[in-house]
Amino acid sequence: MKKKGLFSRRAFVKGGLATSFSPAVAAIARPLRKLASLDQGDSLDPLPDLGVIALNRLTFGPRPEDFGKFKKLGKTDIRRLQAFVEMQLEPGRLGGDSICEGKVKEAGLSTLNKNFTQLWADHVVAADVLRETEKEKISSMADSGDTPRPGLAKTELAKIEKGNENQLRLEPITQLENATWIRAIYSDRQLFEVLVNFWHDHFSIFGWEGKISPLFIHYDRDVIRKHALGNFREMLEDVARSPAMLVYLDNALNQSGNPNENYARELFELHTLGAENYLGTQDRKTVAGFGTGQSIGYVDGDVYEAARGFTGWRLDQGKDSKNTGQFDYFEQWHDRFQKIVLGHPLVEYQPPLKDGKDILDLLTKHPGTARYVCRKLCRRLVSNNPSNTLVEKAANVFRENLKAHDQLKQVVKTIIFSNEFRNSWGHKIKRPFEFTVGLLRATGADFSFSDPFKNNFEKTGQRLFQWRTPDGYPDFHEKWANTNSLLERWRLTDQIFLGGLPGIKIDADLIRQNIKGMSPENLISYWGHQYLGREVSIETFNAIITFLKDDKIGGKKVAGALALLFMSPDFQWS
Repeated sequence: MKKKGLFSRRAFVKGGLATSFSPAVAAIARPLRKLASLDQGDSLDPLPDLGVIALNRLTFGPRPEDFGKFKKLGKTDIRRLQAFVEMQLEPGRLGGDSICEGKVKEAGLSTLNKNFTQLWADHVVAADVLRETEKEKISSMADSGDTPRPGLAKTELAKIEKGNENQLRLEPITQLENATWIRAIYSDRQLFEVLVNFWHDHFSIFGWEGKISPLFIHYDRDVIRKHALGNFREMLEDVARSPAMLVYLDNALNQSGNPNENYARELFELHTLGAENYLGTQDRKTVAGFGTGQSIGYVDGDVYEAARGFTGWRLDQGKDSKNTGQFDYFEQWHDRFQKIVLGHPLVEYQPPLKDGKDILDLLTKHPGTARYVCRKLCRRLVSNNPSNTLVEKAANVFRENLKAHDQLKQVVKTIIFSNEFRNSWGHKIKRPFEFTVGLLRATGADFSFSDPFKNNFEKTGQRLFQWRTPDGYPDFHEKWANTNSLLERWRLTDQIFLGGLPGIKIDADLIRQNIKGMSPENLISYWGHQYLGREVSIETFNAIITFLKDDKIGGKKVAGALALLFMSPDFQWS
């Protein structure tokens, strides 16, 4: 008979649990609704130690030993935080990250270190050749009636052959997905990985299609990771020139006489000024600041003019070039005439690339960009609704360091060392990726990426690099505190604890050592300090006691109770 998990299929009824487990799960789910009623400046009471806050927000989740390590960094919480952040923002000081690198090597990710030229040749050009070859083969076999088995339709054969082509194209991003999980779980450079995740959402690309999939390793390594702690203007241009972004937002098709505005619109709305600075369809000349060369916000006319500025920014794909896949400025496609963007005139017949670079400069220097980008960073590191005071403080640092090589590092430090960072808790719920990585880190799980894990995690709604629209995965609790999202992460937790997912193993000694002859009350208290760095809430305590009280405590029962702890708001808040 197949063993049932903590949550059997019949146990789920309209988002709730119908078995005896139901009261416990209902009890731990209820406090998540507190998030919806928290106003800006409020916080869940009482505040945990600063180390708990830091390790939940600046890493993908603390391991049991991390609480003690944090306390050894200084005599006061503030000094400990400063020491921790200084180390995290200087990844080289953390050594070679040998455990993580060993795990990456062990996974055999052969495409991870390929340069752009190799990725293009091996996974774009080769896939194109395979497709054309198979087309000829399919056509020839269909004409001759020579098919692998009688009755195999031409379309069915095409699907079989296309599978080989897709496998070749998808291999790089599939291996990057694997590496991203490994790095998030095992890397000592946790804050860096958190910020890489943030910038992937800010400059979001759906990575699982066409020519984008083979090039995503380049985008991750040579654009996002290269600049995650660096200079925003430099990152912005590398994003604009990235073949993956050029394809995703269609700027590779942008040419004079038939401009494509997709990239230009997202450049304004998502990458720089944000929708908060969008003023609609009004005449550009009526926008305040137009006459000074710096409009206070942008309108559709600015987007159209910017699209003209980026005409000719494309890929070298071989039609009238060498087919290297690299960024290519094609002068014949560029609109050479005068443009006005944000009230600033761009004269006609500028040198190659100058129009686009000028537009990137204008956007980077605009006060609205500093506020928008810093608001998103504050939301990621502090709360869903950071105060305007904190946003302005970070934005001032952003503007004061426009040309600094470590501009973004300075902005991040400003946010982390703020009173708001230290004095707020429970304003955010961990998204599925953060939750799952945090669970694996806390339990010291041995992790190897597998298709069953990938398929089950995908149901939570946050598979890596798979958000289709360019706004990136949402960073608001409303998106993730709903029934379906919580239900799927609870199911995933159940599978992880009962060993139902190949490649993931939680050491049985973890369960045995947690029994230790303790009473249920003492066991729960021990867990709180071990995995949360604090006492559990009364709601979670009562839920786990309810689950444990009717049966003798044994390994399976303890596993279920421990799973409840990780499903609780205590673990999911930050």
